[in-house]
Amino acid sequence: MYSVAVVDVSLTDSSSVNATTRDFETSTTNMTFARLVLAASNNEPVPRSKPFELPPRPAALALIQHYLDNVFPLFPSFPETALFNALDAVYQDNGRPVTNFEHWLLYMVLAIGSAGQSRNNNDHYYNDGLIWVGRALRYADKVLMPGYVSQIQALLLLVQYSMLDPAHFDSWQLIGFTCRAVVDIGFHQDPPREQQADRKVLETRRKLFYCVYALDR
Repeated sequence: MYSVAVVDVSLTDSSSVNATTRDFETSTTNMTFARLVLAASNNEPVPRSKPFELPPRPAALALIQHYLDNVFPLFPSFPETALFNALDAVYQDNGRPVTNFEHWLLYMVLAIGSAGQSRNNNDHYYNDGLIWVGRALRYADKVLMPGYVSQIQALLLLVQYSMLDPAHFDSWQLIGFTCRAVVDIGFHQDPPREQQADRKVLETRRKLFYCVYALDR
């Protein structure tokens, strides 16, 4: 089982976490921001995935397409090209190294695409979604590290999955952490005009804020 230490954390506790710090002091504690988030939001441990092989690429593409058709238009929290680059990186043989975020992005999209087609908690879509999210959680410590744009993107994907699987995740707690993280990183307002970077960066900030806002509402 993927389980986390039991930590008594409420939303008021999450508001005291500064999401711009890079992470907790690992020399004095093994607690990371990711483990704090998961401890507060896990309702049931996610089963540890059994020996696993990637499905045929067309099967993965079908799940990705379901996500792009049904979820992405509402919450465009990352570029489509980033998703397909992650797919290519994971499925290629002897290619370039795959980043932690690419693993997380692909596996969470596959988890959401699968769980989104489930009709009950015993069908293969639901079980496959659990397998995918279990694989994604292996990278949680790295991708949920505070202070990065990728942290907000990773949290948004976890919130989306949690809404489809309330048996394992508390979406209310997760969106609370995500709201605080997006405010702490400063995406709730545009930077001063003299500090504004190129237009793409500004649009990314705004998209992420409104994705978080929409999920919170």
